[in-house]
Amino acid sequence: MFSRKSCYFFVRPKRNFLELCVFLSRTLKAPQVRRSDRASRSKVYHIIHIKHRDEVEAPITDWLREAYELSEVLASKASTARVKSKHKLKSKRISRR
Repeated sequence: MFSRKSCYFFVRPKRNFLELCVFLSRTLKAPQVRRSDRASRSKVYHIIHIKHRDEVEAPITDWLREAYELSEVLASKASTARVKSKHKLKSKRISRR
């Protein structure tokens, strides 16, 4: 699993291929994508089978980069939301006194 604040992709080794699961904000329509479904409100997971190392090139590398950048954006939004909720809690405590 590759993650920063949240997982952006992971690899499952299978007998004849590697199963790559990439989390993006959009649904991909490509022949490499075996399956896709919504993982959360903001992320869609995509299952990709890689049978040979030569398959790890564009567009797969582009999707990995996009997933990495998405994890950064989502993490910054989450931290901003946490700061705002803490600020609201502090203001409620002050106003009660």
